[in-house]
Amino acid sequence: MLRLVELMRAVSVAVCLAWPVLPAAAQSPAALPDGPGREVVLRACSQCHSLENVLRSRLTRRQWEARIDEMLARGAKLTDEEIDLVADYLSANFGPP
Repeated sequence: MLRLVELMRAVSVAVCLAWPVLPAAAQSPAALPDGPGREVVLRACSQCHSLENVLRSRLTRRQWEARIDEMLARGAKLTDEEIDLVADYLSANFGPP
């Protein structure tokens, strides 16, 4: 019984120590693949939310365009050229599996 309690305590401590690091890793610019549009995505998409929102999404080009339109309606600042660049980057790197 004592070993089980010690094991549970060790697991709890490990989870508590790792938990703050997990979102930080997803927020890291290193989490985004290199390519045209990466810097614009870093700048524009992390203004209001973490990059985790981008990293966990797997959308088609059309779905990314709709998502970008939603973000523009909420105040994201992108030029027409940047919109196309971001849509290209996201659909190439975060499209359906």
